[in-house]
Amino acid sequence: MNFLLESWEAVLPLIQFGARMLDFILVLIIVLWLYRLTKGTSAIPVFMGLLAIYLIWKVVSWAGMPILAELLGQFIGVGIIAIIIVFQQEIRQFLFSIGDRANIDKSKLWLEKLLNLRHTERSPLRIDEITIAVKKLSERKEGALIILQRLSDLTLHLQGSTKLNADILAPLIEATFHKDNSMHDGGMYIAIGRIRAVRCVLPVTKRTDLPPELGMRHRAALGLAEKTDALVIVVSEETGLISIAMDGKLHRGIAEQDLNEILDKEFTPKEEDAIK
Repeated sequence: MNFLLESWEAVLPLIQFGARMLDFILVLIIVLWLYRLTKGTSAIPVFMGLLAIYLIWKVVSWAGMPILAELLGQFIGVGIIAIIIVFQQEIRQFLFSIGDRANIDKSKLWLEKLLNLRHTERSPLRIDEITIAVKKLSERKEGALIILQRLSDLTLHLQGSTKLNADILAPLIEATFHKDNSMHDGGMYIAIGRIRAVRCVLPVTKRTDLPPELGMRHRAALGLAEKTDALVIVVSEETGLISIAMDGKLHRGIAEQDLNEILDKEFTPKEEDAIK
């Protein structure tokens, strides 16, 4: 009996140390996962701010500074209500980003099969047709806004749209954005290899540091790229320049060859995915 008790007392510190290490590793994994999900969205400042306040509180507590630790503890305990009130829009976007971007390919495919959303194989994204249309629109300086869905479901972000279910064809894209066409305003929504909607109204970015020459198309494209993982192609009506908004950033002056390479990289299935 004494031998078992002594053995347990000898092993107990190792078990406690292992539990602490496991606790630290799990917290680190969760923090990195949340950061990955919110990276490139407008929710990242809220996440980093809350994380910084919590880390400062822990450091102060470990450093043996009781007064400052108590103040920060009161701020975290009571001030959380004020944070929710003041930053309710940012916190809402933070939580939405987690739910909207935490997509797992296998789970998504399983749900699609369960809900009978995949009656046939997905149509491949016709990158060549999109590239040809964008090139011609750019040459004619006809404004365009083309939304390409990746993983995030964009239907919650696109308002006032006209539903379609059409093949991706360059002439159709060009005709849609012709200045005399009543459907040229707004964006064209492409998902699962088909044109799903036109005249889509996108959320506009709230950034104030953008160049003044950027119009509503660019601001709308960036706004959607901040909230989702969508890739948005913009053709400027004034200059004909091609831009791409993705991962919360706007890339301007994209050449035709670069556009084709970017689309090929982002939307062409990899060999290992095809095997699965």
